[in-house]
Amino acid sequence: MGASMRALIVDDDQTFCEFLTEVLADKGIDGIWTTDGVAGYTMCCHQRFDVVISDIRMPSLLGTELAERLKRDNPHVKIILISAFADDSTVDISTSLGIPLLSKPFVPDRLLEVIAQLLDLRIGKLSQ
Repeated sequence: MGASMRALIVDDDQTFCEFLTEVLADKGIDGIWTTDGVAGYTMCCHQRFDVVISDIRMPSLLGTELAERLKRDNPHVKIILISAFADDSTVDISTSLGIPLLSKPFVPDRLLEVIAQLLDLRIGKLSQ
């Protein structure tokens, strides 16, 4: 995994952002985070990210709204939605957008597997 892989984490829980940044760094992924959905969208417009990992429930911009905007304006970026409140409606939205949804809490290896699948990487590169 090259150091050039970049992930944006968007979650209103700063501690969770810091945790995911460490998990990704351990696998050679440069993790950048923000606690604001609007800021996350702006960052994606001005910087290159391979994957965006976004919580769904956030105060300024819902993760599903962020995902819709990114798919429209930045279609090359891969997106993963995460939520502690994944219900049928949330699952339906993520499915309709073609975006994987992980329910919190999840084990870090599951996130790494989803990233590997989205980016067509061998899982061994991320899970070793």
